[in-house]
Amino acid sequence: MSKYKKVLDFLEKHNVDPEVALVTIKRRFMEPEELSETNLKRHWKMMRFTLYLWERIKEDEKGILGKRIDTVKKVVWSPKFKRLYETFPLPTFNPENEVKKLTQLIAEPRQRVCFKEKNFVYENTKKNIPQSLINKLR
Repeated sequence: MSKYKKVLDFLEKHNVDPEVALVTIKRRFMEPEELSETNLKRHWKMMRFTLYLWERIKEDEKGILGKRIDTVKKVVWSPKFKRLYETFPLPTFNPENEVKKLTQLIAEPRQRVCFKEKNFVYENTKKNIPQSLINKLR
């Protein structure tokens, strides 16, 4: 029995949908540049996180650090966010929906791995935002 036949038998035995199996295998073994849709989603997420952190830093410096939801609303309604939104293949802009999605995304525990010092720089610089500040502002 060939090795590939064993894999197919396993998938069939466990009722794994072929499309789900293929997507899972692609994500695991393909080069990052080959996963363009996944890269776009990640890039869009990280851009939103960056805009959010920049706004939180501004608020913190002014001493007016408020609730997360208020900052998210400020970010989503900003012209910068709208311009960025238009550069991605996304549905029609709905600010209320975007506020809800971004707020939930920031709060989601699984996203903690994204909020790392190496992923963010201060606005208009190349200097990384310290991890302690990211943790404070998230």
